Amino acid sequence: MATLVVHDCVMTDTTASTPATTDRRGALVAAYDHAAGVVVGVRADQLDGPTPCPDYDVATLVSHLVGAGWRAVALGRGETPTGEEFPHIELSDAARQLHQAGIEAAGAWSDERLAVTTTMPWGETYTGATLVDMYLSELMAHAWDLAVAAGQTPGCDEDLAGAADAAARAMLRPEYRDMMAVGNPFGAEQTAGDDATTLERFAAFMGRRIDWKP
Repeated sequence: MATLVVHDCVMTDTTASTPATTDRRGALVAAYDHAAGVVVGVRADQLDGPTPCPDYDVATLVSHLVGAGWRAVALGRGETPTGEEFPHIELSDAARQLHQAGIEAAGAWSDERLAVTTTMPWGETYTGATLVDMYLSELMAHAWDLAVAAGQTPGCDEDLAGAADAAARAMLRPEYRDMMAVGNPFGAEQTAGDDATTLERFAAFMGRRIDWKP
């Protein structure tokens, strides 16, 4: 099963994958509030339960989701991440942190930052526009993971789902599926079905089985 690993993901191999004119910053900011809404619905007795990410239980996924959100803020500010693992985040503080990170991301990602390149810990260099797409996809994918792990019915604004789907398809190339191991960093695209929602199509493209149950 696909998962965005703790070291983030190799999602493209050139800075040209997402043109600098592609601007999904509004969707990135909206993804923080969406993720926070999912976190609010997680119960403390679910923290040791499984998720669609084989290496993560619910508690680990919550911490990863918040950590990824803050990393996107740092990238918007021009900081280069170290690749260190994200710290543990208490469930009681996770939604607040996601809301705050969303506010700070909105201020950090300037027009200029969309064209500036950053070299990530795994050695690839990306434009800011690509990084916006990368973290939009990560926040939305892991919010979906967390929702189904917590027994919620995943759903979001259709425009946000469409932006996440477009961002993922702009980045995730076939050669990166099962590149490191089966399902790592991404598994095979799954079948969504003709009646699938946009969010379900996005999740399936990211390698999730949309019928996954804890």
